[in-house]
Formats: sequence, C-alpha cells, structure tokens
Amino acid sequence: MIKFFRHIRRSLIQENKMGKYFKYAIGEILLVVIGILIALQINNWNNNRIDGKREATYIKNIKRDLNNQLKAIELQMDFENEVGEYCNIALQHYNKTNTLKIDSTFANALGSITSRRTFLNPNPAYTELISSGNIELIKNEKFKDKLINYYQELERIEKVIDKNNMLYIDQQFSPTIYRLGVLNTENDWDNVFRGFGRSYRADNPLTPSNTEHLLSISQKLLAKEENELLMVNHLANRKSFALLHTFFLLEFKAQTNAMLEAIKSYNE
Repeated sequence: MIKFFRHIRRSLIQENKMGKYFKYAIGEILLVVIGILIALQINNWNNNRIDGKREATYIKNIKRDLNNQLKAIELQMDFENEVGEYCNIALQHYNKTNTLKIDSTFANALGSITSRRTFLNPNPAYTELISSGNIELIKNEKFKDKLINYYQELERIEKVIDKNNMLYIDQQFSPTIYRLGVLNTENDWDNVFRGFGRSYRADNPLTPSNTEHLLSISQKLLAKEENELLMVNHLANRKSFALLHTFFLLEFKAQTNAMLEAIKSYNE
C-alpha cells in the first residue's frame, strides 16, 4: 500500500502536476489522521469495555461482601442481646430485693458477660478497590459517594465496639468481676465460636466443691457496700454497652440493606 501511494506521488511530480500533488498530499494526510482517530476510538471503546467488566466484577464482589456483612451483624447482635439477657439474670434478684444472690446461676451469668466479641468487617472487595486506586472505575458518582460513606461508617462502628471492648470490658469490667465474683465459663465457648465453621467446648475447670467454696468467698466480699456498689454498677454498665452496640448494629443493618438496594438499582 505504501509503494502504491509512493508511486502516485512520483508520477505527479514527474508530470509537473504540483497542484494535484498538493491536493493529493493533503488528502493523504487527512486519510492518515482519520485512520489514527479511528484507531484511537477503537482503543477507547476497548478500554471502556474492559473497565466496564472490571466495574461489574467489583460491584458483584461488593454485593457478596455486603451479604457477608449482614451475617456478621446478625451474629454480633445475637451476642450483644445474649449479654444483655445474662446481665438481667445476674441482676434479677437484686432488682427485687436489693441483695445479690450469689449462686451457680450468678456464676454462669458472670462467665458469659465477661466475654466480648470483635465485630467482623468482611470487605476485601472495597479494600482492594481503594488500595489499587480503582475506585474511579465506579462511574456513578452518587453511588460511589454512598459506597465510600457506608464503609467509613462501618469503620467507625468497628472502632467504637473495639474500643468499648478494650477500654471498658477488658480493663475495667472483667478485672472487677475476677476480683469479686465467681465465673463459670462453660457456656462462654458458644459465644466465642458463634458463626465459625468449627466450635470448641471445655468443661468448667472448677469442681462443684470448688465453686461452692468460691461462691461463699464472693458472698462475703459483696456483703461490703462498696463492693456491692461496684458490682451492681458494672453489671448495669455492661448491659448499657450491649444495648448501645445493638443500637449501632441495627442502624448499620438498615444501611447495609440500603446499599444492597442501591446495587440492585445500579445493575438495572
């Protein structure tokens, strides 16, 4: 093809037809330009097609993560609700008589509420989307903003629950319970392994005789008003934290469902 065009140019020059030569040269340039533009258009179309497929894959994976997030929310809510119920059990006799009933039921309740659960954050698709800089693949700006705000809220709730677990339950609540109460941790394994593929269970390391002896010691300690006040306040606060976490989780569950609806609309 190149030889063909070269032959035409040579013939026009040799025949001294400069006017036709210049017209031909301009036409040849235009032809090259049009060819380049067509090639660029094809390349852009191919890139857009590839980006569209990658965007669809990210959206699909985010939908998967959101469904997993709903399961994590449900498991965390079940745990927090159970903690609240065990706090009610521990305080049930006190709320009626203003005295703590230090028995095996009380020990079972304490064993369950000293545990805490880390809120899971299954978001590999979004993490990869941000870390790779591929967030720009999401073309719908309104959806993109909603997605970013959602995961910022997820991070906030995760930090709130984690800090409450660490600063209150680990550093204040549990040490007080260990000092004043008796713990039967046999039922605690269900909470720790809830939602996991495998479970584990261990019997209470204390014998019934040990438990009775320790319960009598706890009874004497809690007979002191300052210890009674400390124990009751901590039990009430432990329930308050469980309720607070449940409230956050309920709100976040609604936001997760809203994100799934947004994805459904995004794909339509």
